Formats: sequence, C-alpha cells, structure tokens
Amino acid sequence: MNKIKIYISALAVALVLFQGCDSLLDVDPYQSIDSEQVLTDADNVKSVLVGAYDAMGSSNMYGGWYMMTADFLAAAGEFEFTGTFFGPRQIWAKQQLYDNGQLTSTWISSYNTINVLNTALSGLDLLEGADRARVEGEARLIRGMVYFELVRLFAAPYEAGQANNQPGVPIVLTPTTDIGEDANVARSSVDAVYDQILEDLTEARDLLDAVNPERAYYVNSMVASAVLSRVHLQRGEYEQARDEANRVIESELYELRSTLADVFNQPENTTEDIFAMQNSAQDGVNSMFTFYSASSRGDIDINQQHIDEYEPNDDRLSLFYTDPGDGALRSGKWNRPTDDQVNIIRLAEMYLTRAEANFVLGDDEGDTPLNDINRIRDRVNLDPLDEVDLDLDAILQERKLELMFEGNLLHDIKRTQRNVGVRSYDDVKLVLPIPQRELNSNPNLCQNPSYAGTVC
Repeated sequence: MNKIKIYISALAVALVLFQGCDSLLDVDPYQSIDSEQVLTDADNVKSVLVGAYDAMGSSNMYGGWYMMTADFLAAAGEFEFTGTFFGPRQIWAKQQLYDNGQLTSTWISSYNTINVLNTALSGLDLLEGADRARVEGEARLIRGMVYFELVRLFAAPYEAGQANNQPGVPIVLTPTTDIGEDANVARSSVDAVYDQILEDLTEARDLLDAVNPERAYYVNSMVASAVLSRVHLQRGEYEQARDEANRVIESELYELRSTLADVFNQPENTTEDIFAMQNSAQDGVNSMFTFYSASSRGDIDINQQHIDEYEPNDDRLSLFYTDPGDGALRSGKWNRPTDDQVNIIRLAEMYLTRAEANFVLGDDEGDTPLNDINRIRDRVNLDPLDEVDLDLDAILQERKLELMFEGNLLHDIKRTQRNVGVRSYDDVKLVLPIPQRELNSNPNLCQNPSYAGTVC
C-alpha cells in the first residue's frame, strides 16, 4: 500500500468513525475520494475536524512519540532506554536507519492528520459565521503544529539570520483524493515550511476565541499564541516569542499549580495546562505513560547524571521514584494509574520563554526575567536567584529541569547551538531520515545526509 492509499484510508476511517452507520463515504477508499461525496453539509465538515483531533492523538504524534523522539535524540547519558522495541532503541542510540518503524509511523500519522485537516478546510464554504471561523482556526492551528513537529524532527535545524534553504518537508495544503503524479510533492525549504507554519498559526490566533465554545479542551486563540511563542523562539525571534507568551500569561486564563506534582498525573486538565491531548478508556493513547511508567512497561531508566543537575532542595526531585519491580529510577511526570491526558504545553513554559526573551532583549515587558525565573523556582521550593546570578545559562538550565521529559530539550539545544554529548547541534544523526517507503513511492523526495538514498 503506498502513501496515498494510507492517506485516503485514514480519511475514510475518520469519516466513518464520526458519522456512524449512515456513512457518507460510498466509494472505494483505495482508489479515490470525491470531495462532493465526502462533504455535503456543515455537520460533515465539523465531523472531519473532530476526526483530526482523534488523529493527532495517535501514539505516533501527540500521544507521545513527538515528544519522546525529541527526548531520545537529546539523551546524552541522562537516561537509558531499556525496552525491547528496536525502533525506539535505534533513536535513543542515534543509530536510526531509513527503515526505522517508529519514525516511519510518525511520518505516516502526521501526513494522515494533515490530509484530514486539509479536507476539513476544503469544506469551509459549507459553514457560516462563527462556525466557519472556528473550524478554519482550529484546522489551521493543528496543521501548523504538525508541520512544526515534522520540520524540527526531519530537517536540519533552522538557524537565525541564515537563508535556511536546506530541505524541509513536503507542504501539502489540499486534500489528497486521487493516486497520481500530482501527489508526489517535493520537500520545501525549511524557511518555506516555517513561513507556512507562521501563516497558519497567526490566522488561527486571529480567528479563534480565547476559550473554545465547542469544548474547553479543544484548541483556542491562547493555544495558538503559546505555539507561536515556541515557533518564534525556535527562530531566534525573541520579541515576537516574548509577546505571544506574554499574551497568554496576561490573559489570566491559566495559573501555575502550587506544586509541579499537581500538574501531572491528573484525571483531567489543570489550570496550568494550555493544551493537552485527551484520552479515555475508549479512545486515545498515552505513550508517555506506556514507556515511562513503572506500572506500564518502565522502559526509561533515569541515570544519576541527570539527578545531579538539580539543587538539593529542588522539589522536582520528589517526582522521581524507584521502580518496585527492578529498582530503576523513573520520572514521576508520567507515573499515572491510567493513561489520561498528555500535557503538551503549559503556563510554566510561557514564563520561561518570557524570561529568556526579555533577558536577551534587555527588556522587562510583562515582568523582569529575574521575577519570572524566581516564580518557577519558588514553586519548587528553591531560594530565589539574585540579579548577579542570572545569566542565559541559568535561564536555560531552569528551562531544562522544569520541562524535562516533555519533549523540549532537543529543540532548545538546536536553537541555542549547543551539543548533545559530543555531538554538535547540527549533527546529521540528530535529524531523522525520510522514511524509505516514502522515497520508494515518491521519486521527488530526497534523503537527509548520512542515510541511504539520493541525498538532497
């Protein structure tokens, strides 16, 4: 089955899932889909959008592997992958091959989701007023998020002030409905992919309300700003990153929990969660729970090297625990009795982004960098820093320890041009290969350096 067949199959599944027995899809999903048969009224379009939320919660995406892939590539002696799965072990060891099953699944799931989103966007003319703005905003926001994850994992890093014409990922903005040469899209440049991401996220921010009127845990304008702050920070655009983070903070829609433990392992979103993927016994997968938790597989053993980075009184240390089964040390961020929601982006990150950006800019918009950093330190019972102690290294270290095991470290290392152990930030093995099955089916794709295939 080539990639187009999989895209169309995923769309068919999404439509059938949310339309029940009266399926609107009466065509062969392995050949083509006529958009006029798929989208006939506003309810169809909304159902497809719901299907996109289901798709993005895949274990291969925001169900866990976007974050774990980044953390595995960033690992430099701080933890061990002790599981038996070959694909994850390759990634952790930086020995991933072009046919790695896990990274291939992440690529497929991502473009499946993009195709569902593009289908929803193709039906906007069937919607009116607030419904149209909401559906367009949500679809654009999720699409921007997915492309952001793809370009950070499958392309060489964005470098501020450079041309960034290195190969990124294919940009697809219309539904893939037929198997043909038109579906063989080449890789756009990293700069072009980021332009599309910023366009989608900015439009979403301006189209959406601060609170989603459909469901509170769906994306909204504040989620768009939070993700925009990440994108601008990745690009070294500190003023824009600061302003988007500040917008979220000053909305007063979110607040820090009294302890870090109160943020994680909860049955539902907390006041600190800006966006989290929802899981239930019937739907959704939390691979963070599956691989981190002793009550599940317990495949990620934390090393003393990481523990030694914390100050002795840091309350974040209390989240680590000893596995009663094998005595290994594990992260308590994902030590939950069930696989409830997956925390994606939270308020603490916004304070850290505002602090870093203001420090680099020599500014204090919203608050001073010192106050923002000490706000995070106070929550974990650490003494406040003095002005003389605050530098960029201290801010980045606070960011690392606060957001550890949430999928941020690799991207922070790349944007600040530091090393992963002995590897430089731009080491070829810190970039995933384009999956071989995609190269086989799409002659317009080229491969990243160090992997088999025609290198770009």
